[in-house]
Amino acid sequence: MMELTILGGPGEHGRSSYLLRRDDQYILLDCGMDIQPEYDGERARLGPIMPGLQAVFLSHAHEDHSSGLQILQHYGYQGEIWTTRATVRQLPVCLKKMEYERYALTEAGSVHAQAEVTSRDELQFRYLEDMAPPGEWISIRPELEICWGRAGHLPGSIWITLNWYGKKIFYTGDYSAESRLLQADRPLHHSRIVSRAHPLPGQIPDLDLAIVDAAYGVDTDRQGNKLAQLGRYMKETLLHSGTVLLPVPVYGRGQELMLWAYEQFPKVPILVEQELLDALKLFASDEQWLQPDGVGRIERLLQSTRLHSMTDDSSREALIQAHSSALIFTDDGMMQSSKAQQHYMRVAARQDNRVIFTGDLAQGSFGRTLMMDMEHRGCQILHVRYKVHQGLPDVRQMLLDLKSPRTLLVHAPVPRTDGLALRLEQEGFQQVHSLLAEEQLVFG
Repeated sequence: MMELTILGGPGEHGRSSYLLRRDDQYILLDCGMDIQPEYDGERARLGPIMPGLQAVFLSHAHEDHSSGLQILQHYGYQGEIWTTRATVRQLPVCLKKMEYERYALTEAGSVHAQAEVTSRDELQFRYLEDMAPPGEWISIRPELEICWGRAGHLPGSIWITLNWYGKKIFYTGDYSAESRLLQADRPLHHSRIVSRAHPLPGQIPDLDLAIVDAAYGVDTDRQGNKLAQLGRYMKETLLHSGTVLLPVPVYGRGQELMLWAYEQFPKVPILVEQELLDALKLFASDEQWLQPDGVGRIERLLQSTRLHSMTDDSSREALIQAHSSALIFTDDGMMQSSKAQQHYMRVAARQDNRVIFTGDLAQGSFGRTLMMDMEHRGCQILHVRYKVHQGLPDVRQMLLDLKSPRTLLVHAPVPRTDGLALRLEQEGFQQVHSLLAEEQLVFG
C-alpha cells in the first residue's frame, strides 16, 4: 500500500504539495508551502522525514508550487529536485518576493553521478529534458521510473507520471491544453495510442491514483469564448477612446495576453511594465515549449513601435499622458502592490476606462475588494478569466484519456471542487475525491 499526505492544493487555490510514502521512504510532488515565520507546520512535518526523502519533483516555478524550496534548504536536503531548465531559470522571477537571491543553487552533472553537497544551503536540480523527450519512460532509481510531458501552463511546466515500487501515480501540475502560445503534451493511457505517426504522447498505464488540476470547477467555457468576451470589452473601451488596465502576474498569462492583445488591436499603444517584458524575453528563450510560431510572434511584439516599456514613475506618467487611449499591463494580478494601485488611481476617475482582471482574486486582496465594491464609482471593474487551468470539459476528457482512474481533484476552493466531483460522479466517473489539506489517501 502507498499513502498520500496532502500538504496543500485540494480545497484551495494556492500552495500545492503532495507527499507520497511507502514504509519509511518518501517522494514530494511540488513544494508550495506556507513558510511564514509564525507557521511551522511544514517544517515540523518535513524535518523528521528528510532522511527518507528519495526525490522531489517540481512541476513549474510559480510560487504556490515552489515556495517550500527554502524548507528543503533549511533541512539540508541532499537529493535531487527533478524539473526542467526553463523552470530553474524562472525561479528568480517567480520567487523574487521571497528573496530568492539567498538561495545557493547548484546543478549536478550526470543523474548517475554521486551528489557532492558541501553546504546545507545547496539544492541540486536534475533536468528531465536531458534524460528523455516528453512521453518516454526513464528509470532514475532502481525502484522509480518516470514519464513527463509539457503542461501548457508556463515554459518548462510539466506533468509527471511515476512508477514507484509498482504503484503508478499521475500528477498534472498546473495543466492547460488551450494556450495560444505554449505547447501541451496530451497524457494518454497506452491503450488509446493508435499510431506513432502522431506526436508521441505520454504512454500511461493503468493508474493507482491521478492528482488532477481542476481549478475552474464546473466552468465549461473554452479559451476562445473567454478571449471573445475579453476582446469585446476591450474594443468597446477603445472605441470610446478609453484605456484598459490589465493587472497580470509577472510570469504566466500576462505574456500570452500581451501577445494576443498586440495581434488583436493593431493600432493601439501597449504600455507594459519592464518586468513583464523581461519575462517575455524568457519565454522566447525557451522555444521547445512554444507553439511553432511562438518565437516569431514574440519577436514581432518586442520590436513593435507600439510597445512602450514603463520602468519608473516618471516613465509611467509620461507614457500615460502621451497616450490617452491605450492598453496598460501591470505586473500584479491582484493589484496588491503600490505600483499597481497607482495605475488604478490613474484610470479610475474616467468612466470610459476599464480595469479587467483575468485570474482568481484572493479574499482580502485589493483586486477582490474592487470587484466586490457595489458602490464603486468611476471606471468599470470587470473579470474575464483567461484559462491557464482546467474546467469541467478538460477534466472529463483527461479522465477518459486515462481510463477513469481513482482521482484527487485539486487547486480550487472546496465548493468549486465539491461541485465538480458531484458532476463527474453523476456522469458515471467513480472514486473522484474532493479532500482538504492535511488529509491522507491510502491507495494501491
